Amino acid sequence: MALNRVARVVTGAAVAATALTATALGADAALASAPQHSAKPDKAKESHVTGDAWVNFPGDTEYPYRRFIVDAHGAPWRYEGKKMVMGDAHGTIKINHFSPDKLGRPSVDHWFTVKVDYLMATGPTAVVSGIWQADVPANQKRANLTFYQSPLGHKYDRMGFSWGVVDARCQQMGTGPAPFSPASPGPYDHWLKGYTIKEAPLPIRTDFVPPDAPADCTFKDPA
Repeated sequence: MALNRVARVVTGAAVAATALTATALGADAALASAPQHSAKPDKAKESHVTGDAWVNFPGDTEYPYRRFIVDAHGAPWRYEGKKMVMGDAHGTIKINHFSPDKLGRPSVDHWFTVKVDYLMATGPTAVVSGIWQADVPANQKRANLTFYQSPLGHKYDRMGFSWGVVDARCQQMGTGPAPFSPASPGPYDHWLKGYTIKEAPLPIRTDFVPPDAPADCTFKDPA
């Protein structure tokens, strides 16, 4: 070894070796004291559904364009002590129904908002639920929406909603329909950014008390 040959020739080699050892020990100590970062990032605590897209609603052949802007974050449930409580999400969904005010008139924007309280995501799909922030019948206050982020690109995203071709009455949290409306360039022939879904592990525990039953709902139209 080169170091052994130097030791036989240089009388001060022992001092040099001692200095080298001290330097190595100091480097090891510095590495040990430095903050250690995991190779894998921590898993997200919330799922997320975000994005903006026009879709083509197949149930309305004359005025098919709908726009959904979603900013939803959270989980399908939480625990208060051992009690499971359904709905642990926050955010909004803004909806534009692009249609005329009167038959034969040009289409205009009609905006509505849903306040989010439930989100379940897995892989490329998600269900988001919330309450209409508008004057609607009591048995139609809840809206459920589904989102699909296509692996082929955002032009192939899809979403669905719990009205139109779905009975809007007595919707229960998290019971969204299949995503039946494909993404579209919309009335202005301009593609928007589409939907992004990020899932988080479900909050699972075995020693819990089941959630309360939802409030009774009637399918009869209000008088």
